[in-house]
Amino acid sequence: MVQTLSLDPAPDAKLLPQDDFVISYRFGSDGALLSEPAAVTDKAWTWKSYALADARARRSLEADRSLPESVREAFLSSGDQCQISFEDGWLFGELPDLQHEHYGDPRELGYFRFAFDKNLFISGRRHPLQSVDDVRQSINRGKIRPAAPVALFNAIFRRFLDLLKAEINRLSETLDSIEDHIVGEKWQGERERLVPVRRQIVVFHRYLTAATSLFRHIDHADRRALPEDLDDLIEGLSIRAATLHAEGEQLQQRARLLQDELLAKMTDQSNRFLYVLSVMTAVLLPSNVITGLFGMNTPGLPFANSAHGFWVVALLAVIISAMVYLIVRRIGGSGR
Repeated sequence: MVQTLSLDPAPDAKLLPQDDFVISYRFGSDGALLSEPAAVTDKAWTWKSYALADARARRSLEADRSLPESVREAFLSSGDQCQISFEDGWLFGELPDLQHEHYGDPRELGYFRFAFDKNLFISGRRHPLQSVDDVRQSINRGKIRPAAPVALFNAIFRRFLDLLKAEINRLSETLDSIEDHIVGEKWQGERERLVPVRRQIVVFHRYLTAATSLFRHIDHADRRALPEDLDDLIEGLSIRAATLHAEGEQLQQRARLLQDELLAKMTDQSNRFLYVLSVMTAVLLPSNVITGLFGMNTPGLPFANSAHGFWVVALLAVIISAMVYLIVRRIGGSGR
């Protein structure tokens, strides 16, 4: 049974009464967690975190008529895709996030669904997500005090960008190691290391491209409708995502160049092997011809009755092979 949006809450977490498919946090105007519903003020706001893999969470969202219909549809849609919209004072959509390291591959991406206005932040996911849980843990420890839903959204998505930046740095260090081996003499086996790195870079770059495009679109399309604080937030996240997107492009280009250089080295090695094989074939061809002629066992073969016939024929084969070898070497040297 899926119980929470991410991991189980810390023992000291201050939560409102809840079902096991949703976690609710109540915050004061200063961003501090409120331990009792009685402490709620007019400026307090709530974060509800749903486990969308639980059918009860979906039924609860369907029955919540306080949410705009467009928000419910976004949360209950069956497919996963990057999207973000602003409508009737609500910013909602679906953005990428890294899967939680304890429940999946931290290099794989999941989807984080969110919606918020001035008083309520709703989030949901089908799999545990790293950025969401990191922010939740920081809130429980008092390291983050989101004074409004927009601050929580900013903390979660910036945490995702920080994690992605760390992954990009790790991939860059791996490329450094691969590059050192490729320019040196220990490049054999680097193709097996480069292929998964390129795949990971492509995945990260694809999602960064989508997120950057979404922020730019909403920043231009809904600029007049967005509140000032939300407009500043979107612009800041757009710039941050664009910067990381540029780093991803550089890393992708670098990985492509390393693959081209590696393929060139592999091709050069194959050509050397083929050259050696061709020389050996050319050198041994005269001996094969002579052996075939003297092995026919027909009358009239020269040196058939000579006591030194074998050595004469062997010496003749060696001389012809040496001449062919010198000719092939000269042709190969002039061709290069």
